[in-house]
Amino acid sequence: MIRTFLRSAIHNATVTQAEKTVSLRMDPVLMRAAELLPGEQVEIVNVATGERFSAYVEPGADGEVRVRAGRAGDIISILSYGTLHDGQTLAHRAKVITLDAANRIVSLTEMLTS
Repeated sequence: MIRTFLRSAIHNATVTQAEKTVSLRMDPVLMRAAELLPGEQVEIVNVATGERFSAYVEPGADGEVRVRAGRAGDIISILSYGTLHDGQTLAHRAKVITLDAANRIVSLTEMLTS
């Protein structure tokens, strides 16, 4: 059986600029910490509005989190998923990253999924 699991989550990201685009432009340091590649699909949850949508990731400037939904200052979570066979789930650990108001990493933990 193939199952979809959380691969990485970035919590408390502060939107630095809202723009009409289909991409999420973000700090390359955050991309590396979450193991996200340019062009990879992510799900974004706007904590202020409850809106959820998909976008692809692009590298941006230091501290930048640019997205189409919401307004500058809104808090969002960024989620990425991966599909695993049952045998792969035993060793899988999701990365959970928490940011401060300037989009700097304050914690990075791994969550055991099985």
